[in-house]
Amino acid sequence: MQVYALLFENIPAHCDAFRSILGDLTERVKTDPVCITYEEYEQGDYRLFRFQSWCREEYNAETIDWARAFIALAVAEWVLRVKEPEVMEEMAADLMEAELLEEEWPSVLPFIHRLCLEQDFTESALHMSTRKAKVYRKVFDYFEDERQLNVLGFVRFRLQEHWNDLFELVETGLDDYLEDQQYQEFVDLLRYFVADQETKQEVVHVVPSVDKPFHLYDKQGNRIFLEQLDAILCVEEQRCREEDYLVSALVTLAPERIILHLGEDRLPLIQTVRSIFEARTVTCHSCSLCLSGRRILDGNKPTPL
Repeated sequence: MQVYALLFENIPAHCDAFRSILGDLTERVKTDPVCITYEEYEQGDYRLFRFQSWCREEYNAETIDWARAFIALAVAEWVLRVKEPEVMEEMAADLMEAELLEEEWPSVLPFIHRLCLEQDFTESALHMSTRKAKVYRKVFDYFEDERQLNVLGFVRFRLQEHWNDLFELVETGLDDYLEDQQYQEFVDLLRYFVADQETKQEVVHVVPSVDKPFHLYDKQGNRIFLEQLDAILCVEEQRCREEDYLVSALVTLAPERIILHLGEDRLPLIQTVRSIFEARTVTCHSCSLCLSGRRILDGNKPTPL
């Protein structure tokens, strides 16, 4: 028989979450022929989860570690599901003004979650995220020589690298959020400016190009040259973002209608143009230019995005 013990702070929400995780794992993870059970006890300010495991057959090299693997997986799940959100908010409070945290935190959180998902893109053989797998490995290795783990102490002192990485994600997520706020303010300003502009072109076709970010054409298919804009924006070609170039050009031309001959890979750019010019923007996916990649214009088949 193998015996392991976990000590949690006696915080009802924390203990309830861990019980729920154990229930989920029991249903999802098959440990047969190894049987794993647990009991709970009050121990001062802590809640003790005492695990017992035994094997219906003789243990072998594979089954001997199933119990500690099961427990390590449960702890790793608890750290990411319960402790991480608390630590994230504490980190954000240190980086943001306290009075802004409660108001803006729900808006900041998606930016941090996106970064976490990007970091966790590669999954391990156990179908765990990269970050969860690292926590799992630390707990699993700890139980190689020990049989009792104080979860609070482990989280504070054995996962410093994990929290350092998380702090970088929180910091970057906050920066991304603030940058997005500035971008939205800029888009709102441009939208207001465009709405009051006098129309200068009836139609502008936006065509991808190999020598510039885009080529622009008028209703008759004549190339629109913007040498002055090129000179301002593209003195350093490598630093000129295609999004900046296109938006600036379209604001300068003030078209009544914009037809974007762009593929699905340009969806973020299309969304940016639509956010500024709104109903003026349509996309074309079916003309000869879009289908063959040739510089041939056909504005008769634009379709709404």
